[in-house]
Amino acid sequence: MEEVRCVIRRDDRSAVRLHLAGEFGRAAHPELRRSLRKACDRAGRGSVVVDMAEVSSIGSECIEVLLVGYTRALRSGTGYEVVNAHGPVRQALALTGLCEPAVDDMFDSLIALVESVPAATPDNRG
Repeated sequence: MEEVRCVIRRDDRSAVRLHLAGEFGRAAHPELRRSLRKACDRAGRGSVVVDMAEVSSIGSECIEVLLVGYTRALRSGTGYEVVNAHGPVRQALALTGLCEPAVDDMFDSLIALVESVPAATPDNRG
């Protein structure tokens, strides 16, 4: 199992950036919860940016922690954004609304939909 890292940095735009790295499965959710709480506390009325660029996988427990963080930020007037997620991590987060689906994912879904429609055939009424 890969070690997880959660590093909090103050951004130059009054935002607190939480950099995540590793595999965020069931065992990682306590660390993620602590780090996200610290980031929200440090942000005050600014915003929290959760950078997922180095996250290789994410489980439902950690997705729940991110959703709780989002709710907490909304209630306290803190901005909250999940950025740089990719691959299956982005797909999972897009399903929850935590990040936008990638254009490639939307294109692939559209192609699959078009390919699933039966081809039209001319009407042979002669």
